[in-house]
Amino acid sequence: MAETGYRTTTRRTLILDAVRAADHHLTAGEIFERVRRQDPRIAYGTVYRSLHVLAEHGLVQELTFADQASRFDKRVDRHDHVHCLGCGALVDVDVPVALMAHHVAAEQTGFAILSHQTTFTGRCPACQVAAGGSSS
Repeated sequence: MAETGYRTTTRRTLILDAVRAADHHLTAGEIFERVRRQDPRIAYGTVYRSLHVLAEHGLVQELTFADQASRFDKRVDRHDHVHCLGCGALVDVDVPVALMAHHVAAEQTGFAILSHQTTFTGRCPACQVAAGGSSS
């Protein structure tokens, strides 16, 4: 990675390890809190900038949702997500049919599609129960 301008540092390694160790998609703030336990002198800005560098180099995936904080995913392969509108849970899903969207988008627009991601939105089982069983 050195030839692409990526420089491995102890702090970037700590940040990458925190993302990879997580069992869900963390925000920069959550990653900061985890890394700060190991390096109390780390600044939030360092974590934030490092996450963007890691994403630029394909080591993590940044997921953005309109007015919500970005989340960071340890999976960098092409996959999709289900996002709960109630509690904000974000879950990886592998939907092979979604690959057709890539071809349809290219065909209809003439774009050279480089990648795509589908995010399904809805309510998770816990939020459905909390809402009285309604999924809408």
